[in-house]
Amino acid sequence: MATEHDLLASILTPETGYPWQPLAPEAEGYLANLEAEFDALDGGELRTAIAAGWQVLAAQMATQMGTQEISPAVNSVLDQLRQFQSRVPSALLHRLATSATALARSGQPLIDQLVHCVDDILPGWNADDLAVLARPLAYSLRDGRGEILELNLRAIPATDWDSLSDLERARLTLTVASVALKVAQGEGSEPQ
Repeated sequence: MATEHDLLASILTPETGYPWQPLAPEAEGYLANLEAEFDALDGGELRTAIAAGWQVLAAQMATQMGTQEISPAVNSVLDQLRQFQSRVPSALLHRLATSATALARSGQPLIDQLVHCVDDILPGWNADDLAVLARPLAYSLRDGRGEILELNLRAIPATDWDSLSDLERARLTLTVASVALKVAQGEGSEPQ
């Protein structure tokens, strides 16, 4: 974590030069330590570590860059997702709206769109496991029936995000993503 902060500080601070030279003898121990940490991670832990690091870096960059303009399509999806504000953090709703808007016109199967929409929000989950949870929601998106959405929402306790289990978070995130995709697909089908 400290390394990530040092890297970000060196990138964003113009007077700071490159902090070390990789070929210098004193850098050898540092690089060996990093490689040992990297080799100790297996595939799932590595993916989780990279995703978590990216989320931290993205949040820091968003803070440094200030507010970003939101496209009208993302804004429309975000307006529909505000109904979940009491259950899901606003930053996650924004990410879901952005992701759903991009994926709605991708031409991928609905189940893949749902999985890709929540993949970076739920980095500890395997894509196949998410697909199993997403399958009923994809069917409801295709059929246009909302019973599955309502059943999912009723089955998940209406409590704070942090107090939900990992499975409840995954189910809630997939449910919100299905609403976001439905709205984004509706936006894309309207004439411009």
